[in-house]
Amino acid sequence: MHGNGWVWPMGAMMIGWLLLVLLVIAAIWIAASYNRRPAPPGQDSARRILAERYARGELDAEEYHRRLDTLR
Repeated sequence: MHGNGWVWPMGAMMIGWLLLVLLVIAAIWIAASYNRRPAPPGQDSARRILAERYARGELDAEEYHRRLDTLR
């Protein structure tokens, strides 16, 4: 026999707790990834075009922010 005999059960219990913690972390990660919604198609490009127009001076700050709020 090896040692006092309590080493194996203690090691198994530690592995069990480690697996439980990893399972909880994986569940949280999966739940968080499902809550992320991708931007609707075209909305990202609309913001990019709006930012380009603002950078070129075609829109003033007030108009830019008004249109940006409309996209949200």
